[in-house]
Amino acid sequence: MELGKQNLEREGRDTSDLLSILVQDPNQTKRYPFTFIIIFDSKDNKLSYREILLDHTSKNKVIKYLYRRKGSAGANYTPTCIISKDFPTAFKNRIEGWFKKIKKTKDGKVIFELKTEEGIVEVPMDNPIFEMLSNAFSSSKEIIFPELNKKWEETQTSLKKEGGSGVVLTMGIVDQGEDMKYLGDFEEFRKFLLDCKILKLKEIRKEKHTCSICSNANTEVYGNAISDIFKFYTLDKEGYIAGGFQRQQAWKNFPLCFNCTLLIEEGRDFLDNYLQFSMAGNQYYLIPKLILGIKEAPDVIEDFFTISTQPKETLNSIKRISEDEKEIIEELGKLKDILTYNFMFFERQKGSPAVHRIHLLIEDVLPSRISKIFEAKKEAEKHEIFKNVKTNKKKYESIEFRFDTFRKFTPSQKEFLEVVDKTFRGINLEPNIIFSWFMKPIREGFVKESYLKPLALQALVSFLFFKKLGIIPQKQLFKKGDTLMTELKEKAEGFFTDFPETFITTAHKAVFLLGVLTQELLNIQKRERGAMPFRKYLKGLRMQEEDLKGLLPKIQNKLEEYEKNYYRYRLLESLISSYFVEAGRNWHISTDELNFYFVLGMNLVYEVDKTLGLTKEKEGANVGNN
Repeated sequence: MELGKQNLEREGRDTSDLLSILVQDPNQTKRYPFTFIIIFDSKDNKLSYREILLDHTSKNKVIKYLYRRKGSAGANYTPTCIISKDFPTAFKNRIEGWFKKIKKTKDGKVIFELKTEEGIVEVPMDNPIFEMLSNAFSSSKEIIFPELNKKWEETQTSLKKEGGSGVVLTMGIVDQGEDMKYLGDFEEFRKFLLDCKILKLKEIRKEKHTCSICSNANTEVYGNAISDIFKFYTLDKEGYIAGGFQRQQAWKNFPLCFNCTLLIEEGRDFLDNYLQFSMAGNQYYLIPKLILGIKEAPDVIEDFFTISTQPKETLNSIKRISEDEKEIIEELGKLKDILTYNFMFFERQKGSPAVHRIHLLIEDVLPSRISKIFEAKKEAEKHEIFKNVKTNKKKYESIEFRFDTFRKFTPSQKEFLEVVDKTFRGINLEPNIIFSWFMKPIREGFVKESYLKPLALQALVSFLFFKKLGIIPQKQLFKKGDTLMTELKEKAEGFFTDFPETFITTAHKAVFLLGVLTQELLNIQKRERGAMPFRKYLKGLRMQEEDLKGLLPKIQNKLEEYEKNYYRYRLLESLISSYFVEAGRNWHISTDELNFYFVLGMNLVYEVDKTLGLTKEKEGANVGNN
């Protein structure tokens, strides 16, 4: 409710006035700078079409326009709408569609057939002005539409200059004194709009009761108001109703007065328009919640709304942790810790997009926590190995951490959302599970002899992100021996020092460099024989500690067979052996983790060669990584 109330007050609207809350600003997005007004003359208790008037859309006329959107298609609550494309269809659905809902009952009463999820609600149109307007429109629509279409074409140049994409379309009535009135100037239309909203709630109500939100007593409250706004709150099963199985008693569950209903609906609309995002295909709302009261934090509230409503084109420089170009999480993380954020992940029901199924609710995330997440992202991505990476034959791009790229490693949506939850709440991940996730698509790619470097680096940057954030626990270091530090080892240690959270033991270093040496051999085989038969010894990347230790002499023998065991390779073999000696036995590292480090070495062979200075005798290209 507070979100809706604050937004209305920022727009200068009176939150104690029902109509002021109910109407919407048709130009809130600044994309509808002009208004087309269909003018009717009023004379002798009859209306007749006069002309189409062009005007600038004004915030001061929000009440006059009486705009209230009802759905993505079809008529609104009043004959006022916004049109941005497909002018004929929009006119037919929004304007003609509204007048078609005006009917006469058998006893001669004029009513408006308002369609709701429960069925048709008949809204009274007792004043003659409704029938008069309907008759005037029906008799002149064949003239009105061509003139509107012509005005639409004439306005396109001005529309582009204003940066707009559409117009507001409404009605106006001119009396004999040439005084023009908008729909909102008529008490009959204002009452009609209020009736449209309140009559659909009358089914479940209680007079003279207390509202559960504002605590106002002695007021009429409604039991189906919240289910009308948020479809995940349901009264369609008898067991969900407090006090028994009677639907009429559902007001006891969540009694809301009409004023609070409208404020909550306004907040929902703000969520839909500005705070609804996507992460790896999962829709979510980002919902703010103040720790202190509104009065204690006016600057933070204003900053929040400024960030939330800024145009999409201003977001280019913002870092993101998802694929959503509208994402503003980094900016919201810069605010003070006097508000928190709730992340509500949900799914829209197929066939009923208004119905939500909640999959995850992450509560009370502080801005400082978000700031830490983006700092960890920055630290993880800073390494040169992630810059300008060849991702396919013609494309180079930098590797970064984002949840949508991490999603490809997770087995299911449920497990992915569990990682998201733990990331925002600072709960440790199980590293063995993470490595098993990394290795599944890597093994599949290895069997197909796919180009694995982008995938391996995406796994590495994800691992580094979680490490920097502190949610993958640090392993206990193995005791290092007093081995002689050679020149090559100094260079290798310089490389490993850049990744202190990754290469935490000599075993990790040995396996990584073994992957480098293996790729060197595979490249030689590819050049010499056009095939890589040594891949059969890699066991589909399911090697255990003893397999890896036994791989080194096999590589040495093959290099000798090919007469390619150059001095640089012998140096690397000696370095790997020294790390194996330092690591000792029983590393207590999972098979998935070992093979992850091994495949990293295979895919970073060029970078390691360059760092260690092993490229002087290099022959040919890096066959396995092109």
